[in-house]
Amino acid sequence: MREWSSSAEALFPRHRRQDAGGTFRRGFTLIELLVVIAIIAILAGLLLPALGRAKAQAQGIVCLNQVRQLSVAWHVYADDNRGRLSPSETIVGVPGLPRWVDGVMSYVVAATLDEITNRALVVADGPGHLGPYVRTPDVFRCPADRTRTNIWGRKGPLRTRSYSMNNYVVQGEAVGLSGGELSLDPRAFQRLEDFGRASVSGTYLFLEEHEVTIAGGSFPLSWVRGPQAFWPGHRPAGRHRGKGSLSFVDGHVEAHRWQDARTVPVARNWEEFTAVDISGANNPDYRWLWERTKQAE
Repeated sequence: MREWSSSAEALFPRHRRQDAGGTFRRGFTLIELLVVIAIIAILAGLLLPALGRAKAQAQGIVCLNQVRQLSVAWHVYADDNRGRLSPSETIVGVPGLPRWVDGVMSYVVAATLDEITNRALVVADGPGHLGPYVRTPDVFRCPADRTRTNIWGRKGPLRTRSYSMNNYVVQGEAVGLSGGELSLDPRAFQRLEDFGRASVSGTYLFLEEHEVTIAGGSFPLSWVRGPQAFWPGHRPAGRHRGKGSLSFVDGHVEAHRWQDARTVPVARNWEEFTAVDISGANNPDYRWLWERTKQAE
């Protein structure tokens, strides 16, 4: 029998067998095929985690780019409106009031299915809206956010938004509506020039919010209660291997790694989520975010 020159043939010398017509054919034995399948399985097992990490990294980059796009739109809006800011929110659930985006993402706040899943709603025109400056609905949802109308399920359409704005942009902690007139918190940032009393590189603008708590357009955090108060029913998201995307007033973006497991709880149902301590005491993430919410009286 002649020698085989290829590496594959050297590893698995093919056996000659005669078919019904008397012609000799070469083929692998069953053992050899099983060995090849086993090698492929081992290689796949080694490659899949690496591919998963690469995919997660790519999604994180896209997410950072999207909060950057929202921040650019926010700045352009301010330039077009003589320094007046697009509000994080005014009063959730009251239509027609100025806010950066319409649509409540949670049934807890009596949202309709249309609000949660309507892609056209996030880019629609309206008072304070950034949608006309962005125009692409995909920018409003992180690619790693696969949350559907049923938070813990896999059926139903995807929700349209993953991001919220710092509640101290226009809204603050004391908003009222009387006779059709809004009263806003004077401590909040109302105009672009108001950031002169804070650090523009140290004040966050947009962040990814946890899929369980996202509702209206703002991420509420109480500046006046101090750095160890409590998470007011809202949490940031940690979809990128424990990191969440944030943008800042000066335009830079950051993938911040949350340090405390209570900050970004993983839960299979509402009971598991609410069982997590919401106290901000001794939570380094709460202090970190609090310090970047307002900074100055």
